Amino acid sequence: MGEPTARAVRALRPLFLHGASSQERLDVAQRIHAHSSCAGGAFVVAGLTAVPRALREERLFGTAGNGWLEQARGGTLLLDELDCLCPTLQKRFAAVLAHRPPARREEAVRIVVASRHDQATLLRHGGLEDGLRHWLASLPMEQCLGPERLRAVRALSGDRSGGLAAMFEPVMRSYVRAGLEAGSCNLHGSVVGAVERPLITMALQHTGGNQLRAAALLGLNRNTLRKRIRELHIVVPRPGAKPGDR
Repeated sequence: MGEPTARAVRALRPLFLHGASSQERLDVAQRIHAHSSCAGGAFVVAGLTAVPRALREERLFGTAGNGWLEQARGGTLLLDELDCLCPTLQKRFAAVLAHRPPARREEAVRIVVASRHDQATLLRHGGLEDGLRHWLASLPMEQCLGPERLRAVRALSGDRSGGLAAMFEPVMRSYVRAGLEAGSCNLHGSVVGAVERPLITMALQHTGGNQLRAAALLGLNRNTLRKRIRELHIVVPRPGAKPGDR
């Protein structure tokens, strides 16, 4: 019974989105919810700025199970503009963030905290209560999505008007034109290799050199990944090595 619980806890790790616009943060939070284990539950937005200060505690924590947190049970709660919480609410909310998620997924809440300010700014000037300050300061980097990662999540949606292909197209056009003018006969291989090499390298860095996990992350067979590593002359990070280590 321990393993399903561990998976549920990992799947429900809180996230911190910062930068970009409030609409972009909302868009990314919705996409994260739609592709998470909480997708079957509700997506609830804690619109703090739209609620008078005196009513924020009741709307967030509720009475008789009608607060935003209760409404998001089994789903996702987006709390934007973190610094809009008064010290009392910060203390209560920090306790929620520190609480271990329930073993039953339908009772848990995936919390996405967002702000127009980054971590450093909030920690220096956000007037955060000690518990919330500690939570934000100790949040791993992989759980913090800044402007670049927010744009990447939106790009990976597959939307033709703003997807990854649209980001690559201007560079690709120049690259292909130069290749044609030079009489290149291996445009497909060179372009795919140029994209595939950093993709595999980043996956290996993310997994600390674990090729089995990297293959799963990339959706490749392990033998195929090993072949591509060899063909693209990719250096596999040593176990425990950090990005940038030699």
